[in-house]
Amino acid sequence: MIKSRSALNKSMVILLCALTIGAMVELGAYYYIHTYQPNIFPTSEAALPFQVGNLTVNPYETSIGQPVNISVDVSNIGTLEGSYSLDLKINGSSTETKDLDLQANQTIRVEFSVTESTVGTYNVTLADQSTIFTVAAQPPPLPAELKFAHLLLTPSEVWPNQQASVTVDVTNSGTADLSFTLPFNVNGEIAQRVQVDLAAHASQTVNATLTESAIGSYRVTVGGQGGTLKVVEEGKHTLHILSSRDGFTFTLDGATYNTPFQELVNVGSHTVTFPSEEHLQIGGWGDVTFSFSGWSDGTTSLTDTVDVEKETYLVTNYIRLGSCPSLFTWNGTAYNYAAEVSDGSGWLGYLKYFQADGSMVFSNNYPWDYIKLDPQQMQPLNGYYNMKIAEMSDEIFYLDQAKLVAIDHPANTDVFSTTGTFIYNLAGQGTMYTVSKTPASPVSAVNGQGQNVLPLISKLDGKFTPSQIWTWNNITLNLGDLSGAQQIKLVVAAKITWPTTAAGGTNFMKYASQPGVTPSPPPYMEVKAANGSWVRVPDSRQFPLPDVTDDEFVVNLTGLFPTNDYELRINTYQNIQFDYIGVDTTPQAAINIHTIMPTIADLEQGYTTNSNSSGAFTRYGDVLPLLQSADDEFVIGREGDVVSLQFPVDTAPVPPGMVRDYFVVASCWFKGNGLPYMPFTVAPMPFQAMTSFPYPANESYPYDATHNAYLQTYNTRIINAPTT
Repeated sequence: MIKSRSALNKSMVILLCALTIGAMVELGAYYYIHTYQPNIFPTSEAALPFQVGNLTVNPYETSIGQPVNISVDVSNIGTLEGSYSLDLKINGSSTETKDLDLQANQTIRVEFSVTESTVGTYNVTLADQSTIFTVAAQPPPLPAELKFAHLLLTPSEVWPNQQASVTVDVTNSGTADLSFTLPFNVNGEIAQRVQVDLAAHASQTVNATLTESAIGSYRVTVGGQGGTLKVVEEGKHTLHILSSRDGFTFTLDGATYNTPFQELVNVGSHTVTFPSEEHLQIGGWGDVTFSFSGWSDGTTSLTDTVDVEKETYLVTNYIRLGSCPSLFTWNGTAYNYAAEVSDGSGWLGYLKYFQADGSMVFSNNYPWDYIKLDPQQMQPLNGYYNMKIAEMSDEIFYLDQAKLVAIDHPANTDVFSTTGTFIYNLAGQGTMYTVSKTPASPVSAVNGQGQNVLPLISKLDGKFTPSQIWTWNNITLNLGDLSGAQQIKLVVAAKITWPTTAAGGTNFMKYASQPGVTPSPPPYMEVKAANGSWVRVPDSRQFPLPDVTDDEFVVNLTGLFPTNDYELRINTYQNIQFDYIGVDTTPQAAINIHTIMPTIADLEQGYTTNSNSSGAFTRYGDVLPLLQSADDEFVIGREGDVVSLQFPVDTAPVPPGMVRDYFVVASCWFKGNGLPYMPFTVAPMPFQAMTSFPYPANESYPYDATHNAYLQTYNTRIINAPTT
């Protein structure tokens, strides 16, 4: 009949393959320096592709006998484990070779260290990557009181014999005036000297002009500050096209490329086009869907025309479809995506309405989620069920409790639970309902446009009813003659597509001139009164919000129909689409419930992030004590953070005639980035007893001795807001 939600797995993600061996690999977007020119190198044995890039040398300028650290990324981008020999050459001579063994889709950073005893410029080669470093004799030292900062090359890319300006800020931190000659070095040799007179405690921007005639890269250093001047073919400049995550396909003047892109192009106008949606295979985590959100200058057209007159950067932003922390379970070979945690109702900052004076009234937030797991995607490992809760979106999460619940129920039944909503405090949350494996179909199902949608909801097949966001949609169901039923339950599979937090906030603010009107009202149900009119069911019994995945849940309709007319109208304002609706009238069966608490819980950084979230986050390491109860002592994380959980396998025998299903029950809130009335910071924090978020002035997080001790012990990972 109906499969559990993780088996559907339609529009969601599956996280890093590195987790298949219990180690996380960096996934975040990063900036490629000018030497990044990746190539693929097959091994002679298995023809497996290897990619070498991101060559760095530190320092670029050193002295005789001082070490130079050389590092490079090596990636096995094939589908098989393989070996690769990486040969370091200095001035064309092999210096050191490292034999590497890499799993499929694995990337490692390889490091070398060399020292030289002779003054000169040294060419470094690793595969097709190359750069230089210089070894110089000890020059007369500059006064120790001098501080250097902000070396700037303008432009940083020129044609042969074209001048480039070099500026550097110099500060005399001492108490005496200084007069000195400041050398400007190119590739380790002094190219120009500038006389500087600097009073005590004064600062000055010192500039020089450089000209090079040969095409190539030139390392410019002044007072320990460095930069690279590139000389390129006349009539061309480097065009960089970057995206928030690597691997997105785009067209440049009609030709297809992938990000990151870095090539010399002719000066003049060029046309770049990105797709509205992109699917990337993220290691062993499967297909992840990303949606185009715009360019770094704020424009949102898929096509951009760029005029290249100098070295030029284009940056496009994509967001992962979905939100909230994501749950993954170990399936015996890899971590498999299961669901979002507290999707929808755990989102903090949901605006209920504006008041006449312009003040805001906010909604309550229900943080609990009841996630049914597919038993085929949950296999024990060394006596434990292993799971991970990963924040893959630019959000702050507050995880208060996580537990595993085993439900033994009759083999001829299915078992499902509930979902939450905004504004309404729904009754019966968390109830585990038994339902028939073959619920009845409604007699009819018609949407607001008069279309027959019964074929779309009669079976679970991934065919959804149409819907539009921020406009009222409805489905009217005729459930048939249920006059003899003691219990009436809807079994629903549906999904919701949320806008970004910023888009939601923009929509909210449009209602500032409409006091009392809810900008994005939650779903509600209506039934027929005795006079044939539609009447709303009580607020505590309203229709909930589905998750972003095609999840199944139960809506208890028992006692809601005032007459023997069993028509039901479901009204939705968000973009909610229905895959299946069944009608169950079987009585609730006896079930056995076993609660399994985690025995291991660790917080770690799964991948880097460019998030501007800030505040006192939970320090990495053991967080098991924080997840034992819903007590407002949270694991607080941000994008890239992962909570690894282990639950002991439930060895209690399943009673005869019963089967066992598992649910993850979690209490979790999250903040998104982009609400104009709420900072993207850890504080203020939610708490279980709050009536809304942000909460009114007469409510507060419980800053008692116990909670203050928790804050001082665990939330010590201080991340400051980025400076502008």
